[in-house]
Amino acid sequence: MSRRPYCRCKAVRNYDYDEAAAKLGCQPQWLRDNVGKLPRQKFGHNPAVFCECELALIQQMHTVLPDNVAELLAVGAADPQGDDDHQVPAGEVGRPSLASLVPASAHSRKAS
Repeated sequence: MSRRPYCRCKAVRNYDYDEAAAKLGCQPQWLRDNVGKLPRQKFGHNPAVFCECELALIQQMHTVLPDNVAELLAVGAADPQGDDDHQVPAGEVGRPSLASLVPASAHSRKAS
């Protein structure tokens, strides 16, 4: 049994702190500070290396979904076939339909 059942890499490419931080878009120091809470590999004296699967897990761990996005995902999951008959109108999901949008009134300038 593998100790890394989450890993789906066919050819494992390991990244050090600097490379992993560049791929994640964060600072290497953040990875160093939080390494105890992150999925990683540890070989000998090397503090940590990360493969693509571990970077994906780190992204999932730190992804924040606002409530309205979670609702949209739930609506999509309720109808996995994507049938048009059962879709919720855009105005009811929290985003107005294009038909309901009205341009802002222009501010008239007074002649001076």
